[in-house]
Amino acid sequence: MIPSKDYLIPSKIFGLIVSLSIIFFDVESSYSILFFLFIMLTIGIPHGSIDHLIAFINPKTRRFQNKFYFFISYISLIFFNILLWIISPYLGLFIFLIISCYHFGETQVLGYTTTDNKFLSFILGANILLSLFLNNIFELQEILSSLSFFSSIDLSAFDKIFFLLLSISILMISIIYSDVKRKILLYAEMSIMYLIFFHTDLLISFSLFFGFSHSLPMLLMEFKEMKEKNFIKFYFKTLPFTFLSILFGIIIYYFNSDLLTTDNLILFIFIIISSLTLPHVFIMKDFIQNK
Repeated sequence: MIPSKDYLIPSKIFGLIVSLSIIFFDVESSYSILFFLFIMLTIGIPHGSIDHLIAFINPKTRRFQNKFYFFISYISLIFFNILLWIISPYLGLFIFLIISCYHFGETQVLGYTTTDNKFLSFILGANILLSLFLNNIFELQEILSSLSFFSSIDLSAFDKIFFLLLSISILMISIIYSDVKRKILLYAEMSIMYLIFFHTDLLISFSLFFGFSHSLPMLLMEFKEMKEKNFIKFYFKTLPFTFLSILFGIIIYYFNSDLLTTDNLILFIFIIISSLTLPHVFIMKDFIQNK
């Protein structure tokens, strides 16, 4: 059976058009941080800012008895993740990547097939992150320079084209040998996405993927599942916790440890994103179950 989430496909096509436009107009890297912050504040964070509502939509997958238990669990996971980064940055990074692989892959297949195949979800998510990082490996190394393992790696012989072709090949094999209802559409979207990663810097690449291939489709899905009639009114519901997330980041910024320093703003932002992502993943897993 072909999935009924057809309204997700236009949002992804819109994202690809925006992405290709940025390549065409050659947005300078000096604007990358501004573009990244704009996407995160307007689409990225808002798509997770109604988790307290999403968690109670489906009675069959509801994990919490009431909002009190929800917020205690949600906030505890956020602070657990920050503590993990402080104790062991490598472990914090590893857990963030593993969770992100599954989460990004699971939401990526929506509109193309069901979310039943967990292995396919993980492989697609891992492939997206590998392509994103390997096509921007020098910037990634600079961001992770405070972690000695990454700063000492010699990348002088690195070939971006090889890894671009490798990513597309793994993607093709994964889709062909999986029960995907719309193989060509999924393969086309992700292949174009990889070309975008190849032609844009790390921040813009991540912003385009996270904003338009992940967050915007999820916002639309939340809008539909909550049976809202006006998207503007729905979007306003995301604002209170979006502002709280920003406030949370500012507070952590001014009370940071040796790792959470102001010298590496990009790494700091990604740590905050990973902390907000950890509880969000569990909420979304239940929300999109069997869709």
